[in-house]
Amino acid sequence: MEFYQISFAKIYVLAPNLGEVIVDDGVNINVAMVDEIHQCFSSIFTKKFSLLINKRNSYSTELEALMKFGTHAGIDKIAVFAPNKMAKLSADFAADIPSSAELNILVFTSREEALTWLTQS
Repeated sequence: MEFYQISFAKIYVLAPNLGEVIVDDGVNINVAMVDEIHQCFSSIFTKKFSLLINKRNSYSTELEALMKFGTHAGIDKIAVFAPNKMAKLSADFAADIPSSAELNILVFTSREEALTWLTQS
């Protein structure tokens, strides 16, 4: 499976229009990091794409970074896989911020259900 390592995460290419992001444990994501991941997305995906955000590791995201993440024009849908209660609380909060309201984003406690949703038309 093809993947890209950036300074704070790995991006796995699951399909030509589907990526999985796994952030390194203990990271605090800032706006510069969002710029970095957006550049990586632009180099990987040439058309609209969907993302699986895998929250298996514990990390935090600054509010400004959280608001900027979903602004990449190529993002179609985002599924967040939250495997535990703390990850789910964090993901639910992120999905409810105003900049996320325009995104097609759902939180799942099952990775398989998240992938199924992402691959449906």
